[in-house]
Amino acid sequence: MKTPLYRTLALVSLSLASASAAPTKVVFWDFFGGGDGDRMKQIVDKFNKSQSDIVVERTTLPWGVPFYTKIHTSVVSGDTPDVITYHLSRMTTGIKNGDFRAITTEEMAEAGIKLSDFQQNLVKNQAALAKSITGKSDVYGLPLDTHTLVLYYNKDILAKAGLLDSKGQPKGLNTLEGFTAALQAIKDKTGMLPASTASSQDPSSVWRIWYTLFLQSGGKLVSGGKLSLKDMDTKGVAALNTMVDWTKGGLIGKNATYPAMVALFSAGRAGFMINGNWEVPTFVDLKKSGKLSFDYGIVPFPKLGQNQQTWADSHMLAIPANAKKPMTKDKLNATLKFIDFVANNSLDWAGGGHIPAYLPTQNSAAYKSLQPVAQYSARAAKDVMPDPALPIFGAAGPFFDALGNSLTPALNGQLTSEAAIDKFKQQLTDLSK
Repeated sequence: MKTPLYRTLALVSLSLASASAAPTKVVFWDFFGGGDGDRMKQIVDKFNKSQSDIVVERTTLPWGVPFYTKIHTSVVSGDTPDVITYHLSRMTTGIKNGDFRAITTEEMAEAGIKLSDFQQNLVKNQAALAKSITGKSDVYGLPLDTHTLVLYYNKDILAKAGLLDSKGQPKGLNTLEGFTAALQAIKDKTGMLPASTASSQDPSSVWRIWYTLFLQSGGKLVSGGKLSLKDMDTKGVAALNTMVDWTKGGLIGKNATYPAMVALFSAGRAGFMINGNWEVPTFVDLKKSGKLSFDYGIVPFPKLGQNQQTWADSHMLAIPANAKKPMTKDKLNATLKFIDFVANNSLDWAGGGHIPAYLPTQNSAAYKSLQPVAQYSARAAKDVMPDPALPIFGAAGPFFDALGNSLTPALNGQLTSEAAIDKFKQQLTDLSK
């Protein structure tokens, strides 16, 4: 029996209506684990529940070299996700490799995004990177946050050592001599480890502290867009000597892994912990569950030299380049609407310890009262200094192995600081060829 023409047309109409109602799928790859991963999941879930036109499918991959390699491989093969997380410090390599799709002002505007709403030092830093590589100040990603080195402190231990002022804040830390004296006071008066740090199996932690000390003495590793090692024999050696002296004196942790560093502080066995602000959720959650036996606070890393520049990095949300399967206009708009949603909900992200790059959030009363982030965020955001803008540096960059092979032996007493810096210089030179 033949189907009447009016019924056929009705079925076709229903089929087309069903097809047009299907949500646009946005594939999102990130590298967030732990506390910040939980918070990104909350944001993605909130976005998917907020509307029915777009659905974000999120996949979390291992952080580090495997993630960046997988991104580049997907770009080469033409099988990319639609949006990815990336580190600002790594973008030099990503731009050189052609891994990003530029986002125009018009495309951002169509999705409701204004570049002026984002922290300008991060925006300008990325634009400068892009211009130095391509000659154009294209936008390749929108900053999500700043994460930086901070100083966690155990209020109970510092009180016993006489290191708290009338407001319960650490005092006397803002010179190298004062900070060293504070560490010594904790050791002498409490018998606890003065500061937990990671060294033996975590060159990234060694880098963050050494680079901060180097920066605060005015050291530079880039000049005229090229590697410059002229400050290494003076400011580089001095920064390492400081860390060696602290280690020899039992003032900072020795041969400690990253987990051991966090465990020492969370168990109440260290006065300070020198670590990134991404570890904030650990202490928020421990405090909330009643598993933290002491009161704690967080301050920006102190000014120990001529300035307060402090190592930092920024998570970005970027769109991979895909020459084989260019993104459709609808997919691009859906992807940018998701990015805009993440920015607008970055108060949730700030709960992970990060300083949101979206200024309406950063300037809001809700963020300014968010604890314990409010204790360090306003000042810390002003003093940030990312890795040198060369492909050998940056998150999970090849210089990490070079640093671990040269500076860590000095901390373990196996090399002098001068010999360690010489070795580091040679390896940086080799990597730059």
